Amino acid sequence: MNRKHLIIYLLSLLLPVCNAAAQSAFGGKILEKHYGRVVVGGLVSAWYDTDAKNKSFAIEPEIGYLFTDDWGLGIKLGYAYSDAMPGHNVMVSPFVRYYYFHKEPFNLYLDGGIGWNARVSRGAETWHGFEAGVRPGACVDLTEGLCLCLRFGFVGYRRNFDHGEEEGLSPSGFGIRFAPEELSLGLELEF
Repeated sequence: MNRKHLIIYLLSLLLPVCNAAAQSAFGGKILEKHYGRVVVGGLVSAWYDTDAKNKSFAIEPEIGYLFTDDWGLGIKLGYAYSDAMPGHNVMVSPFVRYYYFHKEPFNLYLDGGIGWNARVSRGAETWHGFEAGVRPGACVDLTEGLCLCLRFGFVGYRRNFDHGEEEGLSPSGFGIRFAPEELSLGLELEF
């Protein structure tokens, strides 16, 4: 089993375990209303490739506001660095979130939005990228104000948008993409 399949397998095991823990720890009393709340989340990644002797780092904080139990608005910012492609990558991505399924403690949603990124390198070409599309996601309410969230996939259009693509894949195109590079798992806090 390769590393990508192992990650997907482990994540598929993690969600039911978190649901069972939340149900038993909180007696099934999970937050019922989400509207009128600020949501803060994001991801942090640090990796050292021992074979290639390369290190990489990424941070993508996001903040949003839930207008109703079904609709919210937010923005994700990002910064990444990798020795494999020396330079600094920055990203800004506003989005609209629509929750289309609520069954405590699970919530399924779609994040629709646009994104802009740029890579700045010393002595190399600077470029800009753009994307527009939808990302499906799921949240498990762990307790009031704390959710475990998963996003997996992208449906839309990209032009020179660097998102950790596998070698040999173009950062431009359109369609449906469910690859490990599109997976993000993190916690969201609601205030």
